[in-house]
Amino acid sequence: MPDEKWYIGECKPTKERAIRKSLEKRYEVYVASMKETKVYASRNRREVERIVIPGKIFIRTTEDNLWNILLENSSIYRFMINRAASNREKGKRVFAYIRDTEMQQLQYVLDNAPNPVMITTQELSLGQKIEIMRGPLIGLKGELARIENTSYIVLKMEMGERNYVLIEISVQDIRPIEP
Repeated sequence: MPDEKWYIGECKPTKERAIRKSLEKRYEVYVASMKETKVYASRNRREVERIVIPGKIFIRTTEDNLWNILLENSSIYRFMINRAASNREKGKRVFAYIRDTEMQQLQYVLDNAPNPVMITTQELSLGQKIEIMRGPLIGLKGELARIENTSYIVLKMEMGERNYVLIEISVQDIRPIEP
C-alpha cells in the first residue's frame, strides 16, 4: 500500500521480541537487533540476539491502524511524535516515521556489519562523505567521524529526533566521494 510507513512504537526495553511475535502475523514488524556469538565458561557457544535500539519497535502500517495497535497491545506505550511537523496551536500531532530507504539501510547494516553497531543521539562533528569499498558492507555510503582515534562510518536517521548509526570501519576499506 502506498500510504504504509515505518512507525516507531515505544515499549518496555524487555518486550521488543514478544511484541514482534504478537504483531508479525498482521503487520511487517522490525526490531533493531544483531546476532552475536556468546562464549560461556564451559566453552559453549550460543548465538544470541542483541537489541541495538532498546525500547523501540518499528511497524509498517498506515496511520489509521496505529490506534488499533495501541488498543490491542498494552506493551506498546505510544508511537513517537514528530514535534517539528506537529502544530500545537491547532492540536495536530504528526506521528514520526522512517522512510523506506532509511529502514532498508538500517536493516542491511544490522544484518551485515562485521563490528558492533552503536546508536547515539549526541551531536557529532561529521567529516567527508565516504563509501565502503571492501567487506560485507561494500557500497554503503555515509559520513566519516573520528571518535577517540577510531574511524566510524555514520548514517543519519530521523526517528522523531536525530539519531546516528555508528559502525567502526577500517580506513583502508573506504574511499572519499564527491558531495
